[in-house]
Amino acid sequence: MKQNLNINDVFSGRCLLPFLIGACTTAAAVSPAQEASPAKDPALLVSVPFKSDLPYDVNVAALRALSDTPKKPNPPYNIPDSNIPPAQRLFDVFSWQTFIALNWPAKPDGSPNNDLTLADSTTPRVWESFVDAGLVYRKDGAAPPDWKSAVSESQKKTFWMSGMSIGTPADKKKAGDGDYVLPVIGGASGSLQAFTGPMVDQQGKWVRYQAAMNDVEFNYLVENKLYNLEGQIAYTAKNQINFPSNKGTTKRGAMEIKMSWKQMSDQDDPARFLVRKARVIPLTGEPYTADFGLVGMHITAKTESSPTWIWATFEQVDNTNSDDLQKDSKGRPIKPTFFNTTNPTIPINTLPPKNAAPVAQFNPATGKNDGPSVFTSWDESLTTNPTQATMVLPVPKATAALNAQVQAALKSLGSVFQYYELIGTQWPVAPSFPGFTNGVANQPNGQVLPSSYESIVYKIPGKVVPVFLVNTTMETFFQSGNQVAGPVADDYRLPAGLAADPNIIFATESCAGCHFSAGAAVAFKKDPYGRYVTQTIDGVKYRVPIFGQNAVRGLMGDADYSWLMQLRAQSAPYTGTDTVDISTQLLPNNQKICPAK
Repeated sequence: MKQNLNINDVFSGRCLLPFLIGACTTAAAVSPAQEASPAKDPALLVSVPFKSDLPYDVNVAALRALSDTPKKPNPPYNIPDSNIPPAQRLFDVFSWQTFIALNWPAKPDGSPNNDLTLADSTTPRVWESFVDAGLVYRKDGAAPPDWKSAVSESQKKTFWMSGMSIGTPADKKKAGDGDYVLPVIGGASGSLQAFTGPMVDQQGKWVRYQAAMNDVEFNYLVENKLYNLEGQIAYTAKNQINFPSNKGTTKRGAMEIKMSWKQMSDQDDPARFLVRKARVIPLTGEPYTADFGLVGMHITAKTESSPTWIWATFEQVDNTNSDDLQKDSKGRPIKPTFFNTTNPTIPINTLPPKNAAPVAQFNPATGKNDGPSVFTSWDESLTTNPTQATMVLPVPKATAALNAQVQAALKSLGSVFQYYELIGTQWPVAPSFPGFTNGVANQPNGQVLPSSYESIVYKIPGKVVPVFLVNTTMETFFQSGNQVAGPVADDYRLPAGLAADPNIIFATESCAGCHFSAGAAVAFKKDPYGRYVTQTIDGVKYRVPIFGQNAVRGLMGDADYSWLMQLRAQSAPYTGTDTVDISTQLLPNNQKICPAK
């Protein structure tokens, strides 16, 4: 028999049983999706304690009980295959608890304001007292301000988003705080998805991106001077980068968040989004301020249970699909934000063609870069065709059932967060299990075995599950589906000149799988004569860094799953004369090559 639930009990944390809902079951919290789900076993329906406390780790006692060492006092634990589903639920609950705590209304000092509930959507959130990555990885590798000042600066601009990929605007005063302008070689942009390009909504506006970190990660970076390339090179020469994990419930571990935001228009319903004002600095044109709605959120946490980090990702429920029988707060049928239902023939998850920053191709006929130009980036004013995005892999039914539970409780509060859903959580089933990054390739007789499936399923250490997990607003263009295995397997041990594994497999990507490849700077590039290779940006000369690789926990300059060190850190300008320009060092067969005449 179902019992009524006092919603205050849920939010105060009084419903904390790890495996049984029991008295915390309510008819209001059970959706049709939940009833249809195969996860009807009470052991799979874990209640979510809606409270403002940010969890330190997954429920360790419950995870221990599911492990093959139930008497081992401390994590990490190995989970038998038969217990992966209930363990997955524990990690999904951790994800929701963390999402709720980070999005709790905050006091001016960033701590949760327990006088308010999640019904409030205008007060600053707890995560808004995290420090923006742009305040840590600063122009020319300058040291960050102290934590308190960095938090204050982060709060002055709810977000700082730039349409620039390299360089600064001519009038730097228009950019506000120049410390956020990142003239880095191959650097990240607030307007481009990682390693791909822009995502465009149905109104022709680009999605913007923001990354931030907690004080634990901030302090580790500052104490070890990992915020610039010189510091990374000095540190990795003697140490392996290893962000702190939590220590029980006495010390928190490192945490990063990444968010995606769409510019609101009169076609959107602000009642269905967490909305914040943001300033955009485009590559051309005047900076402007507009309302932006949260459409995606990555949360990563380094914990004792998960030395490969816990990876959670959330999306706004209307991103790629919607119920058009429902009406929004303005009485209009709800339409997807990133999918055109009136023209379903548009190719899905397709990167827009580049149309800016032309670079001359290498011409084999002359041996010079005097061939026809090719585009290398995107002009925002010319890239306005909407991205037709879809979620290739559906949300697992057990996760969807938990989502329905949480969303029903949030709806009872009138919270905007009822319109967000957990897509999934990645975690290590066997934390000490080695990664097979490069599969099995060369054989004694010179033949080559395919590198898949091992080097994809076990690409990173720990037997991380699920293998694939993407956010459609942050990894839109990684959702290729059926494709050649080689690039996914990252098999660099194949003989020179031999194509990577040509087998056709299904793949998208994963949070952990991508971040495992992150490296830190290990040296500055030199030519065979000992001269530094440099690149000139905005009239300033910088040395070109060499970055480490995913290291399977070895000493190869890995960045412990954080791409920020490689994509955002800068070095000081180089004034030495022992240099050679990067353009003289590029190999012709690695350049854009025009046909020989």
